Amino acid sequence: MNPMDTFNPDEPCRVHEGLNNTFIDWKPEWAARYREYAAPHDEGVIAFDGLLLDGWVPM
Repeated sequence: MNPMDTFNPDEPCRVHEGLNNTFIDWKPEWAARYREYAAPHDEGVIAFDGLLLDGWVPM
């Protein structure tokens, strides 16, 4: 799994949501909202839209 500091919200991928230990298919149309509202939660973890994103994998 790739770290969130290498995540590109403009590219489709699968992001890992650490709170529920699930993967979510990322949609590039969410990129603008991500850039506006995503915030560091913990080291390597991004809080976004009620989710705790801690990694990603290519589609």
